[in-house]
Amino acid sequence: MSTISSALSTILDPVTVDGSNSSSSSSGTGSSSSTGSTGSSSGTFTGASDYSQDLQDVISRAVAIAELPVTQLTNQESVLQSQSTELSSIDTDLTALQTAVEGVGTAMSGSYQAEVSNPDVVSASVGAGAVAGTYSIEVDSAGAYASSLSTSNWPGTGSDPGGTYSLVIGGTPYSIQSTDGSATSVVAAINQQYGDQVQATVVNVGSAASPDQRISLQAITLGAQTLDIQDSSGDSLQTQGPAGSLASYIVDGSGNTVTSDSPSVTIATGLTVNLLSADPGNPVTVTVSGTDEALSSALSSFTSAYNKVVTDVQSQRGQSAGPLQGKPILSEITEVVDNLATYFTSSDSGVNGLASLGLQLGENGQLAFNSQTLDSAYSSGSGAVASFLGSATGGGWLASATNALTDLVDPNVGLVTNEETSLQTQTTSIANQITAKNAQITTLQTNLTQQMAAADTLISTIEQQDTFLTQMLQAEQIDTQSIINE
Repeated sequence: MSTISSALSTILDPVTVDGSNSSSSSSGTGSSSSTGSTGSSSGTFTGASDYSQDLQDVISRAVAIAELPVTQLTNQESVLQSQSTELSSIDTDLTALQTAVEGVGTAMSGSYQAEVSNPDVVSASVGAGAVAGTYSIEVDSAGAYASSLSTSNWPGTGSDPGGTYSLVIGGTPYSIQSTDGSATSVVAAINQQYGDQVQATVVNVGSAASPDQRISLQAITLGAQTLDIQDSSGDSLQTQGPAGSLASYIVDGSGNTVTSDSPSVTIATGLTVNLLSADPGNPVTVTVSGTDEALSSALSSFTSAYNKVVTDVQSQRGQSAGPLQGKPILSEITEVVDNLATYFTSSDSGVNGLASLGLQLGENGQLAFNSQTLDSAYSSGSGAVASFLGSATGGGWLASATNALTDLVDPNVGLVTNEETSLQTQTTSIANQITAKNAQITTLQTNLTQQMAAADTLISTIEQQDTFLTQMLQAEQIDTQSIINE
């Protein structure tokens, strides 16, 4: 009777998921010396009793129950990974949309060209901020750069063995330390130390057979100034060339003569004019006109990038919704994208929305671009188009679009970026929980296997004793019957 109680105690010994076992040490150890059943950490054992399969079923059921939370966590991990993958894809498309918006700004700044009536006198180029218009510029003087040339063949170390000279620019002396006093080393020292004020070169005014090397100096800016090189004794080694002079010009017949120490002058925002030669009394006309070729291409690219984002967002909703369905970030993305297409401003110019530029928003949420509508708007007033679009930092649609997209995909504070980080953090946390749970299940399985193996051994022993006693009784009955029969 005590043997049966011991076996039942072993079978029913409480085992927790974390692997604790109140009596596995005593029971397991006490039964391990018996033969007939073998346990293993894999959760299975070969039993000798008639109940070995039932004991194995107990192990399997306990492990299956313990694995239920792991299954739930694994499903959660899979959902988070799907959400992270989908959001990463949308993030990539939003970044492409941001690039397309930047492309519109770049195209807008390059949507103008300049023509001049006399290209021999001036040339012109346009940049950011340029607007269509007609300008005139009268060049009184194109200016000149001061220069000087060595008086004779450069003396080199023979004149100054130490290679120490003074460079004089406009009366201000500057010390020069060359490597060996040669023309080449002096020129290198001048350009390295004072190249922002003067350009030095070595010229050969002689022949190949009989070289005559001299140092030529030319000022970086227009205007009269002295350019000289003096040796350590203070003697001048240069002959002054033609005196430099400032450029001078008159804009739009204002009568106001403007001087400049550079031949490149800005006469209007985004309009730079290069003064090539003087032609007093004969103003040159500079015409800035717009072209929408680059802008048309940029708006077409924007349309494609916009529609890609819309398609991705729409795929997360409806009957076949993606993993992001119901996530607040999806609504935030939708709001930003919708605002890009529906941006509106009050303007008497007729250009107050993207539809005025040929971008029509359809019922399906997609944009369609009509370049002919843009051509018409540009022909009617490129300035109105420029005013509506604005710039990334100067207001208008470009500023609104740039700021809105930055709020979404900024690497540090973007809403989409932060959501991606949150999903990754949650995924990592669940992965750690799964690892911990699996370790607990392994411990549970090992302990249960040891306990069931011990119980099976005890039961097998009882079964053997029962068989022995039964056989003894049967033998005794046979003997008794034989005696009676005699």
